[in-house]
Amino acid sequence: MKRLLLLLILSISLHPLAAEVLPEQQSAPMVVERPPVRYWSPTERGSTLVQTLPGLDQPSPVPTRTDPKLLVVLYHNIVFGRTGNIYNRDLYNFEHDLAYLKRNYTITNFTDLVTHKPSTDLAIITFDDGDLSLYGIVYPLFRQYELEATIFLVPNFIGEVGYMSWEQVREMSDYRTEGGKKLFHFESHSLTHRMMGSLSEEEIVQELKESKSRIEEWTHAEVTVLALPFGNGEGDKRIITAAKRLGYTAIRTSRPQAVLFEKLNLWSLPALNVENYSTDVFVQKALDLTRRF
Repeated sequence: MKRLLLLLILSISLHPLAAEVLPEQQSAPMVVERPPVRYWSPTERGSTLVQTLPGLDQPSPVPTRTDPKLLVVLYHNIVFGRTGNIYNRDLYNFEHDLAYLKRNYTITNFTDLVTHKPSTDLAIITFDDGDLSLYGIVYPLFRQYELEATIFLVPNFIGEVGYMSWEQVREMSDYRTEGGKKLFHFESHSLTHRMMGSLSEEEIVQELKESKSRIEEWTHAEVTVLALPFGNGEGDKRIITAAKRLGYTAIRTSRPQAVLFEKLNLWSLPALNVENYSTDVFVQKALDLTRRF
């Protein structure tokens, strides 16, 4: 009897159905969850400052200048609270930065820069890399106050966790104000964010060509400006030559400086990299660079 029972158990264990894994037992494919987007809005945001900042919601004349200068400001990530990361600009101070810029500068973009005959100081507000906060915070905030932004993308970062998707990039690029004005301009920050000055000529061409092609494919707008990753390679003739040949018209660095408009060198445009400090410090740095005391 025991022998018969043992044979019965053995036959069941060897039956093909016994080895079949039921659907609910199969391991599910790993899904990488993207963090939810936290959006800025006039009534739900990290601060309640905008309604009290005349530089944003109340138009005021920008001071006229006989010697107009250009100040390019550079941000990376915008966050709702203070953090230890120097590249995270908190919303409280960011809103104050914008109010200061709007009161004291005509905010423009790189395309219009070459046609300007300014009577005021000019500012270009730029963002590097393509962080997701640009879609969640900068996009609705700049739409609300019709501010222009230039965003330098690294195509190989797009779609990764913490960065915008191509669909979000296209949505921002397609946006127009009621008057038909384009607010969000997308340019190249190279393909892979490597130090350009250390690359071979062939690699430089690939970085500039591929990044330009991918961004143009999604935005349906011409890419004409390169922002050097880490500011590396400024003045490198190989980079400038490749950029000119591929249809670029300007290169932005991260060298902190403001320049007289009449002395602009489009192949070496400086920028003030704004870190995680108060707006008081930001304003002082801007004043030091422009010599507007």
